[in-house]
Amino acid sequence: MDVAALRWSWNRVAAAGPRAARHFYATLFVIAPETRTMFPTNMQYQEDKLLAALGHIITNIDNSDALAAFAHHLGADHRRFYGLDVEERPVPLAERHYIWVGQALLATLADFVGSEWTPSLRADWAAAYEFVAKLMLTGAADSEQLTPPFWQAEVIGVERRRSDVCVLTVRPNYLCNYLPGQSLPTQVPTLRTWRYLSPANAPRPDGTLEFHVRAAGRFSTHLVRRIAVGEVLRLGHPTGTALSAYNRAPHRPLLLIAGGTGVAPLRAILEELQQGSGRPTTLVVGGKSPDDLYDHQALLKLAASTPAMNATASSSAPWLRYVPTVEIGWDWDGEVGRAADTALRIGPSKDADVLVCGSPTMTRATVAALSANGIDSDRLLVERFDHSVYPLLASADTDSQKTT
Repeated sequence: MDVAALRWSWNRVAAAGPRAARHFYATLFVIAPETRTMFPTNMQYQEDKLLAALGHIITNIDNSDALAAFAHHLGADHRRFYGLDVEERPVPLAERHYIWVGQALLATLADFVGSEWTPSLRADWAAAYEFVAKLMLTGAADSEQLTPPFWQAEVIGVERRRSDVCVLTVRPNYLCNYLPGQSLPTQVPTLRTWRYLSPANAPRPDGTLEFHVRAAGRFSTHLVRRIAVGEVLRLGHPTGTALSAYNRAPHRPLLLIAGGTGVAPLRAILEELQQGSGRPTTLVVGGKSPDDLYDHQALLKLAASTPAMNATASSSAPWLRYVPTVEIGWDWDGEVGRAADTALRIGPSKDADVLVCGSPTMTRATVAALSANGIDSDRLLVERFDHSVYPLLASADTDSQKTT
């Protein structure tokens, strides 16, 4: 394969952005109408994910290890997508679906590359696609031996902390293995759309998961305002590698900075630490006002706890320092200011690994403030659980964000 030609031609398609993605899906639905039921009505986010995934593949086309890891993950993840047969029963992805996708991809490339779409270029793309498709099918087959394509999760608890924030507790029908800091693709079956949610708890013996959701769009608003006990969600395979790498250097202290529902994956990490020997950790949670600190009581309780492996010790220094901070502090006797500024003022930032999780705006501002104050990028762990980008792609990006 001519890698340079693949990248050059992909740049032509990527420059067209959403137009190329729309063309691809329109072509796919003409070639194979049955695939339309696999996708949501609103295709905007799916189109973004397509471009991100293809761009990542082409970037790593000559990096066999990175390409294989991503393609295997992608294949396993795609097991949660399926079509419906004539009796509306789920039909899992098969080789024919990959064939149809390949045909649509080649047709799209031909249209957007134009007169420079040569037989040799087409052959290179066909070979590259066939190689990646086989990796994805292998990833799916390997995953099938270990886990279901998705979990059914019954909603067993709904607690509305604010008008726009809800804490959901769900019980999957099979044990769902994940690492604290990861996220799970989540679907409300009636909406058909998948979004990423992060468990706010470390794995529990009973397998239950707690999700924190802020109403910010159709999917999250449905969960906050309409979901009820007894309803069933679907959960895909855990994903994300940045935040879950918090224990890569256990000798270092940790500085955790959260905003909004970004506190959820960080609380899961804290619970995991508390179940062990603990580790010197500072948690700064920021909000516009005290009302934004919706998980305040749970975090106070966690900060007052003793690590499980130190439970018999006669005395020990607190392992977790919890510092809530608000920007508008009427009748507030705690820290006032942005979470990043508070963290820089009181946190062990010079020798700590720093985890940041919050809204896109909060995360960008926090990363910028930390970088401007000399925090090395290799000690920043930041992950984006964006519905339009695969977290596995974004984990290496220092300027990542979490959105709910």
